[in-house]
Amino acid sequence: MKRKLTHLNERSNGTYRYVRDFPTKLLKAYPNHPKQFSKELGLNNTCSDSELLKAMEEATRLYDLRVKTATNSDPNAFSESELKMAVEEMLRQRNLKVGEYAHVPEKQYTGDEWQRAMDHGASIVPDRYDLAGEAFPEVDDISDAELRGEKLTFQQQVVADAWKAVQHLPTVRKSWTMREAWRQYVSDSAIDISKGDGRKKQQRFERVLKYTGDFIVSNETEDEVLDRIQSFIYGKRQDNPMIKAQSIERELTEFIAAIRHVPRLKWGASLQISGKQNNFQMPKTTKAVQGRVLSDDELRICFNHWIHRKPDPKNAAMLLMIHAGLGCREVRRLRVEKDLFLDAKYPHIIFRGGDEGITKTEARPRVVPIVIGLEIVKEHLPETIAWMNSIDENSVSVTLNKRLRALLGQDPELKSHGFRHTWLRMSRRIRISEDNKHAIAGWEKGDTNNTVMERVYDIHGYRDDPELLAQLYEDQKEIFSRFMVDASTLDNVIELKR
Repeated sequence: MKRKLTHLNERSNGTYRYVRDFPTKLLKAYPNHPKQFSKELGLNNTCSDSELLKAMEEATRLYDLRVKTATNSDPNAFSESELKMAVEEMLRQRNLKVGEYAHVPEKQYTGDEWQRAMDHGASIVPDRYDLAGEAFPEVDDISDAELRGEKLTFQQQVVADAWKAVQHLPTVRKSWTMREAWRQYVSDSAIDISKGDGRKKQQRFERVLKYTGDFIVSNETEDEVLDRIQSFIYGKRQDNPMIKAQSIERELTEFIAAIRHVPRLKWGASLQISGKQNNFQMPKTTKAVQGRVLSDDELRICFNHWIHRKPDPKNAAMLLMIHAGLGCREVRRLRVEKDLFLDAKYPHIIFRGGDEGITKTEARPRVVPIVIGLEIVKEHLPETIAWMNSIDENSVSVTLNKRLRALLGQDPELKSHGFRHTWLRMSRRIRISEDNKHAIAGWEKGDTNNTVMERVYDIHGYRDDPELLAQLYEDQKEIFSRFMVDASTLDNVIELKR
C-alpha cells in the first residue's frame, strides 16, 4: 500500500525510513554538518497506519532534537524529556540498553592484589566500569573536564548520562512531563490514536494542553498541576460562558486519567474533576434532558417517512437504531464486510465494537435482527457508516435529533437516545425473555450470561446455529408486528398499517 507522507521514504523492498534535509541556515553555519537526516523506522508497507504515524512522530521529534543540538550546546536550553530522548537514541545507535552491565560485578581487587594477580598470569575479566568505558570512550575526557570545573555541553551530558545508564537497572522515574505521561498512558491502555475513539481522545488531549501548556507531574508539583487544569477550565468558560460542566468533564477525563497513571504519585488518587475533593471551580452541573419514549403514532409517522417518503443515509441510521435502541457510536463502528448479514435467511447485524472491540459495557455486544425497512438499511447503511465517521461523533446525534424534531415537533425530549427506551417498552409488551432481550439490546440487568455472545465474536456469525438466530428474529418480528403486515408474504417488502 503506497502511503504519501512528508519525509516518508519507501524502498523498493517495501521498508520505510524517515528522510529529511537539515535546514539551510544550519548548513550555512556548519558547512561540515551532514546534509540530511535519515532514520530507519523498522516498519514496512504492511504496517498499520497507527504504527506508521507513531514511528513518524518519534522520528520528527528526534530530527527536531538534532537541529536543536547542533545549534545550541547549553544543557539548560533542553527539557528533561529531550535529554532522555537523546540518551535513548545514543544507546540505540551503540546497540546498548539501560542496565546493560548492571549485573556485571565490580572488581574486588586492592592495588596489591591486582598486581599479584597480573604477575601470576590471571585472566582479567572486565567489570561493569570497564565495559561501560569501552562503550563510551569519550567519558574519560568528560570526567577530566568536570574535574577542571568546566560546564558540560549538552552532547557531553548525554554521553555521561548514557554511560551511567548502562551500569544501573532502570528505576521508576519520579517526574514526568505531561506529554510523556500521556504517551505512556496511551501505550499502556493500547489506545490507537490514529482512528476512531483513540483519535478523539488525542484531539481532546491536545485541546486541553493548548490551555495548560506542558508541565511536570511529580509529588512536588501537585499545586502547579491543579492550577494548570484550572486554567483550562477558566479558559473554556471564558470562550463559552454557557459551557456545561459535563462538557468540561468530558474533555478532562482522559487527561486526568493519564496524570493518575504516573507511578508512585501520592496525590494521584485524590485528583478528581468533581466530588468531595473540591479540586476545581466548575460550573454547576445541569440535569441532562432525557430522551423520551416515542408513541405508536409517532413511530408510524417515522417509519412512513424513513422508508417511503425520504429514505436516505441519515434516516436509515434512525431506522436501524430503533431496532434495538442503538447508539450512534455503535453504528459508526460497524464494518460493512464483517458485521452485516443482511442477505441471510434471518437478516441481522452483529455489533462487536468495530476493529477496536469497543462496546459500552462488556455485556453490550449484541445481535440485531432487521425486520422492518430491510431494503432501505441494505441500500443506505454503508453510506450511513461513512457519513458518521466523516464528522465529529457529537455532530451525528445533533443532526439526527434535529431531523427527529423536524418530523415530530420541537420537543427537547425527542432524541435518538429515546429509541432505547422505546424498544424496551415494545419488548415488554410481548414479554420477550430476559435472555433474548439481553442478546438484542445488551442490557446488563436480568440474565447477565449472554447465551449468544460466543456468536457475536464468531466471524461466521450464526452459520452453525441458525436456530438461535431464528428465536431472536421471531421475537423481533413480534415486537414490530403492529407496524408491519405479514412480512413472510411480501418477500421482505415492509408496509405500514394505515
